[in-house]
Amino acid sequence: MNFIFKIGEKIKESWPLYKEHWVTLLLMTLVTFIFRFNGQFREEDAPLTLTIALLSLISAVVSLYLSYMWIRLSMNIVDKKVFNLFSKDVIPSGSQLWNFIKTSILYGLCVLGGFILLVIPGFYVAGRLVFAIYISVEKNQGARASIKESWNMTKENGWKLFWKTFVIGLFIALGFVALLIGLFITYAIGFMLMIMMYREFLKFKSQNIINPNKETSSTPVFVSAPVR
Repeated sequence: MNFIFKIGEKIKESWPLYKEHWVTLLLMTLVTFIFRFNGQFREEDAPLTLTIALLSLISAVVSLYLSYMWIRLSMNIVDKKVFNLFSKDVIPSGSQLWNFIKTSILYGLCVLGGFILLVIPGFYVAGRLVFAIYISVEKNQGARASIKESWNMTKENGWKLFWKTFVIGLFIALGFVALLIGLFITYAIGFMLMIMMYREFLKFKSQNIINPNKETSSTPVFVSAPVR
């Protein structure tokens, strides 16, 4: 069986979800963009190297914090769960955030290692490890366990997942074309598309594990009677 994920159809599916939660998603998008803009502004105006380093560290941690919230929020929306933006279902605990940070850093290092070898291996590694951060968020797993699980589950699908992720990234970038206004829609929907692909891939793998020989299982087997 081949993994099929039609991005155009999933965009249509995500649009009603966006309209249902547009206030929450718009608020999250505004907070994300305002923080990132102010973070860059402060770093450029910081007079001291130590201050720049401190601001950069704080900015990186808060960015990861917001990324965690985006993933958890998108999971709840896609799974159609009742949630509150400021509840523990969305806001990470210390251990959850730490596992997410470690996984994000290790993911980045693995992809960087692929690019150092050659550009093409970097793309392939990115495809194989694309679900690591989602696994970390959903299971509250450490970096090595999440990276290993993503690598194992995406076997023989690395390139396909990379290109699907690349297309979703292009969709998000389309928001810039509409004078940044469209980004308030494509940014949130992009997160939902990634969660949908993660969920669909989990179903795809579970079906293969349950019935790996589905195509041949229906073939009748004839056993001849023993000759006496």
